Amino acid sequence: DHHCPWINNCVGFYNRKFFIQLLSYVYLSLVVVVFFTIPELYHRFVELTQDDDLTNKTLYAVTSVILGMAFCMSVLLLCTLTNFIKFHMRLVLENYTTIENLEREEGAKSKFDIGRRRNWEQVFGSNAWLWWLPMHTQASRPIGDGVRWRVHYTRVIDEDEECPPSG
Repeated sequence: DHHCPWINNCVGFYNRKFFIQLLSYVYLSLVVVVFFTIPELYHRFVELTQDDDLTNKTLYAVTSVILGMAFCMSVLLLCTLTNFIKFHMRLVLENYTTIENLEREEGAKSKFDIGRRRNWEQVFGSNAWLWWLPMHTQASRPIGDGVRWRVHYTRVIDEDEECPPSG
């Protein structure tokens, strides 16, 4: 599919599942960080603004600023990852690779699009209970061999009809 500089590896047939899982697990981790940081930041803000004696709270104030910066960076990364993960989920569901997506015409459908569920199973395997598991088992391997692909029959026929006659 493509080389990803963020993981310093190529994303392809056998590791696309792990790439999507990495994005999903980082995204969920950031959601947890953001939601659990909000009450702590609120508590620290109230305590720092209502207390007149701040001389003994220098360390508390410094750690509050660091926590606030970490919160802001988490929100920024969460916003960035939202579109990135939506893009890659759409590619999986439409059965496009990143390279194919760059080369496709506007509004075109992939001839390899065999339905959202089967497209998903080609990446994550057929056993839904193992989709979250970051490893391949016999039941969770991607469907296929990475060389030959199932195609949407009517789209292949349509492409053949558009070809000029040979001869």
